[in-house]
Amino acid sequence: MYLFGSDVGTSVIKATLFDVDGQEIGSAVRESPVLHPRALWAEQDMGEVWNGVSATIREVVEAANVPPEQIAAIGLTGQGDGTWLIDGEGLPVRPAITWLDGRAADYLGQFQRQGIDKEIFAITGTALNTCNQGLQMHWLQDHEPAALQHAAAALRAKDWAFLRLTGVVSTDETDASFTYFDIRRRAYDDRVLDLLGISRWRHLIPEARPSYRNIGKLLPAVAAQLGLKAGMPVVSGPLDVIASALGLGVIAPGDACTILGTAGIHESVLDAPSETPAGVGYNICHALPDRWVRLLPTMTGTLNLQWFAKEFYAAEVRAFGQDSGKLWDYLETLARQVGPGAEGVIYHPYIDPAGERAPFIEPLARAQFVGLSLHHRREVLLRAVYEGVVLSAMDCYRLLAPRMASIKLGGGGSRSDFWTQMFADAMQCPVQVIQGREFGAKGAAINAGVAIGLYPTFADAVARTVRPARQFLPDAEAGRIYAALYEVYRDVYGAMFPLWDRLAHLRRSL
Repeated sequence: MYLFGSDVGTSVIKATLFDVDGQEIGSAVRESPVLHPRALWAEQDMGEVWNGVSATIREVVEAANVPPEQIAAIGLTGQGDGTWLIDGEGLPVRPAITWLDGRAADYLGQFQRQGIDKEIFAITGTALNTCNQGLQMHWLQDHEPAALQHAAAALRAKDWAFLRLTGVVSTDETDASFTYFDIRRRAYDDRVLDLLGISRWRHLIPEARPSYRNIGKLLPAVAAQLGLKAGMPVVSGPLDVIASALGLGVIAPGDACTILGTAGIHESVLDAPSETPAGVGYNICHALPDRWVRLLPTMTGTLNLQWFAKEFYAAEVRAFGQDSGKLWDYLETLARQVGPGAEGVIYHPYIDPAGERAPFIEPLARAQFVGLSLHHRREVLLRAVYEGVVLSAMDCYRLLAPRMASIKLGGGGSRSDFWTQMFADAMQCPVQVIQGREFGAKGAAINAGVAIGLYPTFADAVARTVRPARQFLPDAEAGRIYAALYEVYRDVYGAMFPLWDRLAHLRRSL
């Protein structure tokens, strides 16, 4: 038997077929363009997103040459939050507003000044931010009320794919807990909509089911299009960051993982929600009914290295062309020539124009190098960028879980042994890299397998499907260096908050 995992990502859509032991049988990828019709806006064409979902599933079905009756279920995951409006016919009302969108920034500032963000965090365990569907709906209420009046439901990315596959309008607990949930009761709390001033749109919020109970049946017409069996189970959830944790086997209280991709997603599993650190990050329902995930997501991770390579190693980027693997091998060879601590150069990885969101929220935060002198070469700065991302992760874990038994590392950054060892040294705990690549899709497939009874429990599913590929043990001397460096790292950015504000005023006047 086999399970499908479909991951409706922000920039790419992936479909992966797994056997019941968690081995990847085949995978397909389609780009999913993000549209920027205005400054701060980030939208997607919902029709094109569905085309990407269907095309990737169909491609894997055709290439794998597996009899359709041997595919037990499709599991769905995808980018969290955002606002994907549909009408009564199940058609898009307007382009999807994604989690990247920043149009609601002024409303966020207003709610923060009024203290409403603190009231919402006390209920949801999630810091109010521009990703939040509730804030985006408040913006629509003021600027595009006709869209809300025409809408029948406000979905997220995976919910949209679920609707097209099954005809069912719903969401799951993981996505719902981003926005409107009383996180302790795992249920909607209308006080959140009242605080956000959008209670008149309560009817647009779909039913929220546990991830493993959010099940529909594949529509006959869609089944024919995909080359699959009509009526097969389709299971929607959990959202991508939780699916990735599940795909890495992070399910027990105290388990921790980092998804080191474009952003840096740092997660710890809890048996009850946590309000520490207050007003920052997320408490999200896990796929398991008695588990929660405390999540601190930095705005950027690997994006810092991509920026640095483009700006400081442009000739090498051109020379390696499409062979990005060899490019990164080459750059790591250069960075290895510099010892831990990067000769006293520190990099703060706040490269995103939207600033930082964890472990502090500061839209005006900006990246910076500190400690430069005349003798420093670009290889030193390169090493400092690698270390800056790791120091940012340390900053999150000091609040999430100060004493970790181990961390599991996923995402594109986990392919780098150099970087993974740096994580182990800085965190002073073993770091594991798990077999496979598509952990979001794998988590969705595991959830689907539990939902249909293929695995008795999530623990059984993880025991059968998750295997370590490599483990990195910490070096004590490197850990001592990073611990000292971290203290300076924190002190420097702590001093920068009023200066970032002054720089922002200066930028606006230029």
